[in-house]
Amino acid sequence: MNENTQKLTFGAMLVAVFGVLLLLNRQTGGMLEDTFMFLFPIPLVAFSARYGWKDSIPVFVCTVLISIFCGIFTSAFYASTQSFIGVVYGSCLHAKRDRNRTMLLVMALSTVSNLLSSIVLASLFGIDLQADMEMMQTTMTQALESAGISMSGDQSRALELIMQPDSLMRMFIVSMIFLGVVQGFIICQLSVLVLRRLRFPIQKPAPISSYYPPKWTGVLALLLFLGYGMSMTMEQTTGRQELLRVLLQTGGLCAYMYLLCFGFVAALFLLRAYGPSSRAINVVLSVLLFFIIPQAFVILGFLYISTGFHDLLLFKMEERVKGNGRRA
Repeated sequence: MNENTQKLTFGAMLVAVFGVLLLLNRQTGGMLEDTFMFLFPIPLVAFSARYGWKDSIPVFVCTVLISIFCGIFTSAFYASTQSFIGVVYGSCLHAKRDRNRTMLLVMALSTVSNLLSSIVLASLFGIDLQADMEMMQTTMTQALESAGISMSGDQSRALELIMQPDSLMRMFIVSMIFLGVVQGFIICQLSVLVLRRLRFPIQKPAPISSYYPPKWTGVLALLLFLGYGMSMTMEQTTGRQELLRVLLQTGGLCAYMYLLCFGFVAALFLLRAYGPSSRAINVVLSVLLFFIIPQAFVILGFLYISTGFHDLLLFKMEERVKGNGRRA
């Protein structure tokens, strides 16, 4: 078969699969939309992984058009953004880019998509998020009062600050960022699983131990986290001081999650170097410690990113593997 004909046939088949997903989503009243969010990128990942981003543009345009014809505005927006993510991810696979960096890129795009869908689309459809936060504050206050929970002193002030509509809005934004990161990770893993089943030549990812995040990001994240603690003691005002407080709290929460992620990796490597020889036990211990002492994971994350602690852990892990090899 002629290569152009094969390309056209393959693209048409994937657009048809994409259209079937949209029709199923519409016939079920959007009940499966959250599930299909992870499936919408896969057709474009498959095509762009085989032919590259230039040949994927016509297929992407067709998926955008069919999403407009077969769905409402919100589902069309979701489908189009996920198709774009699929093109980016598949093109990186086609160009044999580093899999870890590609995953970070997909996570970033998923985060931007989540923020646009939850904030921009809400304003376009006349949804007042601030009013929703105020309603949530009222509901939470009533729930605490009905449960007979009373706070005093510093606990009362901390709870009052957390339950402010502005604080709830910031937590909502941070949760959207976190969900975007998780969604990007699942999209990458699911796409690779499907492509391998279809016998696509997918390069193996580099081990996470070989990835070195920029050292300045660890310093910046720690400063933002410390700024978050300072912002909790600031009085709620107006003007530039309030804007600074909002930025510190939002950035501090994102920095906190960033340090926690690399802190978890550092704790896992630390247990591999000095802890039990079973990897399953190390993972379980890391998860338990993650929930018991998250502050320690913040410190470990900073040391792992911005100091030589990363190299020290790798050296100790290699020494332990060599030592076990000699004993065997």
